[in-house]
Amino acid sequence: MIEPYAFVRFVTISLGTVWTVAGIARALRTAREWRVKLEPLALDDAWWRKELTIACLRATVLDPVNLALLCLLLGLWSHGLRG
Repeated sequence: MIEPYAFVRFVTISLGTVWTVAGIARALRTAREWRVKLEPLALDDAWWRKELTIACLRATVLDPVNLALLCLLLGLWSHGLRG
């Protein structure tokens, strides 16, 4: 039998993972479309990789709200329930 708290943790982490992967996939697809549109500018590949990495991090892990929620959840879950 699975504990209710373990189930909630699993569901929350799973949803966060799915949303993060979907966000990164959407960002990559958008970047691919923009790269085709901006091809006449002949931008460097290293610049594209750097900017795309920064955009993905800002949209997922480094978003202030997401980061605050992640820290709050990890803080709460790292301390066992006392009772």
